[in-house]
Order: sequence, then C-alpha cells, then structure tokens
Amino acid sequence: MTSNATTAVVSLFNADEHVLSNAAALLAQVGHVVVVDDGSSRDPAPVLRQLQDLGCTVERLAENSGIASALNAGIAVALSSGNRPAFILTMDQDSLLEGGYVSALEEAARAAEQAGVRVGMVAPASIRGLPTRRAGIVNGVQLGGEPIQSGLLLPVPVIEELGPFQSDLFIDGVDTEYFLRTQAAGFKTVIAPQAALGHSLGTMTQARIFGTDLALRGRPIKVRTAASWRYYYLFRNRILLAAKYGRQHPWWAVKGFLADYRHLAIVTLLAPRRLERLSSAVAGVVDGLAGRAGRRSVS
Repeated sequence: MTSNATTAVVSLFNADEHVLSNAAALLAQVGHVVVVDDGSSRDPAPVLRQLQDLGCTVERLAENSGIASALNAGIAVALSSGNRPAFILTMDQDSLLEGGYVSALEEAARAAEQAGVRVGMVAPASIRGLPTRRAGIVNGVQLGGEPIQSGLLLPVPVIEELGPFQSDLFIDGVDTEYFLRTQAAGFKTVIAPQAALGHSLGTMTQARIFGTDLALRGRPIKVRTAASWRYYYLFRNRILLAAKYGRQHPWWAVKGFLADYRHLAIVTLLAPRRLERLSSAVAGVVDGLAGRAGRRSVS
C-alpha cells in the first residue's frame, strides 16, 4: 500500500544496479522518493537515469560531502515539493524494505501520539532478524534506544524544530547525534513492532590468527568489520559526541567507548588489514581530542 504521507530520502555513493530493486520497493510504499548522489567517484549517471525513469527525484552533490549532507539535501527537496509530507524516511542504498514496512512505522507513530508520547523518530523492531534496542514501555508504547539511520521515520515537525543532521560528522554517529538531540528536546524513539528492515551491518570476515583460520566445532568463526577508513570517523565522532552530550548521558558515553574499543580489540586480533584499521582509529582519536570535524584531511 502506498502512503502519500511519507517521502523517502536515499543517500547514494557509487551505487550499482542493485539499488534499483531497493528503490522499486520504496516506490511501492511511499508517495515520493528522493535519491541523492553524494559525489560518487564513479560516474553515477547510468544508474541515476534508471532511478529517474522509475519515478525517483534525483539530486547530485558536486563533491563527496557525507551522509548527513546528502540526507539534508534530499530532505530540503522533499519539503519544498508541492505535496508536503508528514514524515521523512531516511534510507541507505543497501537497505531493502519488506511489504508493509512504511505503513507499520506510520501506524506506530500515530498510535504513540494518541497515547501521549512525543514521537521524535520511529525505528523497526528488527534489523536482519536482530532485535533493535529497547528503552521501556510508556502508556503501552514500546520505546527504543539509539537506532540506526537507515529505515528511520522522522516526523516533519520534529525536523523543522530541531534542524538538519549534523553535517560536519560526515559519516558514523550522524544517527546517534540526532537521537541524542531528540532526547534532549523531550522526544522519544518509538519501535514499530511489525516492521523489519533488511540492511547490511558491515562485512563478515573469516577470523584468523597467525595465518590460521579459526573454527568452532567445525564451523568457521567470523567477525564483523567495517571498511578500514570508517574507523577514523567511528573513533573521532565518538569523542566529539561524548564532548557534546556526555554530561547529559554519561552512561551512554561509557557504554559507547567500551563497545568501540572492545570491537577494535577483537578485529585487530582476528581480522586482516589490522594496521590500516588501527592507523585510522588512532588518527580519529587524535583529531577527536583536538575537536576536529568534517571530512578527513589526508595529506
């Protein structure tokens, strides 16, 4: 069922034709889809033409500016259109919606408002079969913890009150910052119990020590990693966000640091490209402590 109440905004970077099926699934559920190419290093024109032919509105950024800037550009287009939506759905290019996903999020938002909950964002109940973070129940409404950006439903009045995503984070932590901002303003994250998102959460890599593949009871042991360059933003932005929000949310800050450094220790021990990953993380820590933001400057 198509909902004209929601416009989807999708950030693209070096997208291939796999994005076409994801866009088609979106167009079957929302009234308008805005795709924003974030300064792809490969020529995006062929894919963008096909997306336009499907019915998407296409925007192109002149240079790679980060996911926050791409989403902000798409939201600006969505809100300036003649058919102004009630909600914005933010999406990554590799996320695939199941049938009824958008209507489930909209229903959860409206039910929460009727129950007296100020809705800042609505997240799915699970991502690739894994339950999303929970934060208790209020008036029969399941609240959520820190969500991921993809598949997130944002009421337009909340965007207008709180402003755009923080573009100088570039990538990683953009969703966290907006979550903390909504919390500070008294809004809540609501879980849509009937919604499930198909989304890639990093890459699973064979665990290996000293050139030997690890296995448990005959089954390969794998660890989840991100691209090595992402560790710069993961560790830098964690520090920047802790400096901004740590006093109001000290336990969140502590848990975040512990999770990040635990993950870094595991992937350093078990995954390839250790030195690249460590170098990126260390550079991120240095720049985070110095208060540097924006796109990483590599000489």
